[in-house]
Amino acid sequence: MSALHNSLERQELDSPKCHPKTRLAVLNRLVEWINNYDDDILILWLYGAAGAGKSAIAHTLAEICERDDCLLATFFFWRTSTERRNAARFVATIAYQISRAIPASRPLIEDAVASDPMVFDLSIDTQLVKLIFTPLYRLKSTGFNFNDVPFVVIIDGLDECQGHHLQSVIVKSLAAGLSNSQLGLRILITSRPEVHLRTTFNSSTIDPYTSRLALSSENSSRRDIYRFLEVSFEKIKKEHPLSRYIPSWWPPWEALQELSQKSSGQFVFASTAIKYIGGDPCELPTRRLDVIRQVQPPRGEQDLPYGELDALYHHVLSNVRNIEGVKQVLGARLIIPVYRLNHSEKLLGTSAMDEFLFWRFGEVEACLSQLASLITYQADGTILVHHASLVDFLLDRSRSRQFYLHRETVLGDCAALALRHLHERVDPGGMFY
Repeated sequence: MSALHNSLERQELDSPKCHPKTRLAVLNRLVEWINNYDDDILILWLYGAAGAGKSAIAHTLAEICERDDCLLATFFFWRTSTERRNAARFVATIAYQISRAIPASRPLIEDAVASDPMVFDLSIDTQLVKLIFTPLYRLKSTGFNFNDVPFVVIIDGLDECQGHHLQSVIVKSLAAGLSNSQLGLRILITSRPEVHLRTTFNSSTIDPYTSRLALSSENSSRRDIYRFLEVSFEKIKKEHPLSRYIPSWWPPWEALQELSQKSSGQFVFASTAIKYIGGDPCELPTRRLDVIRQVQPPRGEQDLPYGELDALYHHVLSNVRNIEGVKQVLGARLIIPVYRLNHSEKLLGTSAMDEFLFWRFGEVEACLSQLASLITYQADGTILVHHASLVDFLLDRSRSRQFYLHRETVLGDCAALALRHLHERVDPGGMFY
């Protein structure tokens, strides 16, 4: 058994963002890929829904690789950090880490900078060639054996790098740099399954060197999330500075039921709720649970319970090209079935939605294509929303702002569409057909 596998067995697998069994299975698959020197797959794309736990897996793998001296470099993109969402720092950071992981590469990288001091102002693909691949090729030509250690580069959250074009350029440039290098590097890229990235990884030029690994879309059972909530609340009762003011019976069982139900099989909601409830030493956890349950109002914008989730939803929706079309589809999908209108369940499918909206067949799926991290489809076209909390977000103006869905407006628009359908089903003689 390899050192990486031994490290994996010692690793704690308790991330709230991902079911432990799923996480362990994915990590095992990644370790096998890293250790397989004969594998032609040089880049592996780990993708999954928003909040599925991709970053937790990337961090864990980085810790394992670092412990076993095979971590070459990492870069974790993050949408809320100016420095970590900007690709301008990407290559420089990777090059610096490579120079530290492989000291023999340092003078070669320094030579590249000295020969062209303006290199950091060049395009990303040129920077990758000059600062990373060319120095590594030169190092290999001196007899350095890259096969002694399965060197790994981890790039997390690529979809949170500013600019869809830059994201695709990074993938293509990395594939081009590795395609004929025989460096034996392994590059893990994680992201949400955004449509432009799916298109990039489908490209025939990079397909021979890349593979995909989907973070299981199977939801964790409500029992798993309920247990996570129970353990987390017990920890809050024991460790919170204001724990002496928490009743022994807290939290009420109906609160656990509500939170586990709202999680809709996604740990991200439960972990966000727990972070809010017990994360502030100056706030009573009992009061914050009441805010989560909407029994009490928040104290202001600094006391919003779903800040992390709201930022995620805003980020995804802000990148949607046809947001008005998306709001029209989601309004009909999320609000109409609630009112149990006649045959409203038919609106759950993409084809029926196309017909109801008087759109061309396929337009609904095209419209929703940039929401792949929040929405999937069943084989029959039924639209599935990953996060039940997305509905609460869209129906709360204070949280969703420009993405707000007004119930009465949605109902009025759908009623108008229904009347149009009724009108078109009546012939000039007043007969239905």
